[in-house]
Amino acid sequence: MKTKLQMLAVGDVVTDAFIKLLPAEAEIEHDAKRHPLLCMTYGTKIPYDEEIEVPGVGNAANAAVAASKLGMQTGFLSDVGSDEVGEKIIRSLHAHKVSTEFVRVHMGLHSNYHYVLWYGADRTILIKHEKYPYKWPEIRSYQKPEWIYLSSIAESGEAIHRGLSEYLKENPNTQFAFQPGTFQIREGHSKLSGLYKRCSIFAANKEEFQQILASNSQSEKELITKMHKLGPKTVLLTDGPNGAFASDGNRVVFMSPYPDPKPPVDRTGAGDAYATTFTVAIAKGNSLEDALTWAGINSMGVVQKIGAQAGLLTSAELKHYLAKAPKSYMAKEV
Repeated sequence: MKTKLQMLAVGDVVTDAFIKLLPAEAEIEHDAKRHPLLCMTYGTKIPYDEEIEVPGVGNAANAAVAASKLGMQTGFLSDVGSDEVGEKIIRSLHAHKVSTEFVRVHMGLHSNYHYVLWYGADRTILIKHEKYPYKWPEIRSYQKPEWIYLSSIAESGEAIHRGLSEYLKENPNTQFAFQPGTFQIREGHSKLSGLYKRCSIFAANKEEFQQILASNSQSEKELITKMHKLGPKTVLLTDGPNGAFASDGNRVVFMSPYPDPKPPVDRTGAGDAYATTFTVAIAKGNSLEDALTWAGINSMGVVQKIGAQAGLLTSAELKHYLAKAPKSYMAKEV
């Protein structure tokens, strides 16, 4: 007998190959608009420190693993190629107790493989999305998840968006969380208006809010209010080291970051951990304040390890950090 899913994560999955750059071989400069630029000598051989391959990652895959580690019965809906990379991705998901019954393997196609230029605690990612024949699957009654968590998918993933929108109409009791990826953000909100209107939880960082809403506003409250008007019932706005804001439409709560026990190793996946952990906490019936508290701790854990998943915490580990948290680590209504 199959176990009913509590959460089904939906989106592309990739393997990240981290290439750690030597400090002497690269530097950060800024253009006229103060955008940071990763600079290396052109037309020569550049030594690097090390290479680390991390299979089965990406926004949605990270969400699936994070939810599983926090005790939810989790499945993953995605596409891979019939290659060794795809086999490793599926094995990695199984190792994290994530169901892959909705992962389609496409004969003759490659799996997504990205290169991560790792410099200091930050990274620049070279991405390429394989063109899969995306299709929303049939979800039988015994497979119906309590929550669907949608995140990054390729530009050609319209079939998934359309199928998901229809599924949510037919299943009004299914809760829906949306953490948009690059192409979904670039589309704005008009093309995905049905998903925004149906959204139980919407999560993105401040710059992504501005891009989606076509707004230059620096006011978190204003951005949150505008997002609520598109449909999401609960809104999470993150702003890196400046903290995060959450709203249920009636009040806005602010949370500062959990203090890092030591300098961050790699910030890859910190936002995914924050958004997913917040969603899991709300799904388990917690308040905005408690959900923000959980999210900050799991995000802190991720930046202490290489890759987006190695530092994800279990519920027991999260509670351990919470017990040691300073008194100042407390969400406040603003």
